Amino acid sequence: MLDSLAIIIERPFDLSLRRVRLDPPAATDVVVEVAWSGVSTGTEKLIFTGEMPPFPGMGYPLVPGYEATGTIVEAGHAVRGRLGETVFVPGARCFGEMRALFGADSRHLVVPAERAVRVPAALGANATLLALAATARHAIRVAGGAPELIVGHGVLGRLIARLATLDGGAPVVWETRAARFAGARGYEVRAAADDPRRDYRTIIDASGDSAILDRLIGRLAPGGMI
Repeated sequence: MLDSLAIIIERPFDLSLRRVRLDPPAATDVVVEVAWSGVSTGTEKLIFTGEMPPFPGMGYPLVPGYEATGTIVEAGHAVRGRLGETVFVPGARCFGEMRALFGADSRHLVVPAERAVRVPAALGANATLLALAATARHAIRVAGGAPELIVGHGVLGRLIARLATLDGGAPVVWETRAARFAGARGYEVRAAADDPRRDYRTIIDASGDSAILDRLIGRLAPGGMI
């Protein structure tokens, strides 16, 4: 039976590194040896502190993790041709009775082949951003094009800004933390207090601040979109 070294949140504020059993792969499954895994400072932090609201599959002990990238090292007979591919995996549920809300923080993962998305090996750790980049692209599409204002210069805000710039836009990004002002490429990052504009036609909020909507409405042009 396969097993793997994995990060386990045993209970709130109790983190361990130990071996867990993996479900045996089926004919259409692949086994991925993980090289990189993302960490969420939102959901995973709430799971670690015990503050995560009730959620299907939630409980302890639990294998955390959202996205991972690695190499297919084993493959079922129906997908044998995928051996050796570098892939992105959006989490896994392959840990038997062990809970895995999204499950990626394990040295090996067993997943259906269709959930292993081939990516260029040269992307390295950056390939773990694939799902967030897809979220950024979707947000821009829903907005009808490159936004004029983006709120938040975290990972998602940066991805939206860079994709918007590639689309020919020149967005302004608001940020409250001085340490996050760096890293702009083709756009400007500023504090909201330093921005006099009140005629933005499209705003995308990537701050996670649920109390900011009223402030943003005051910055919209007539007929604008948040």
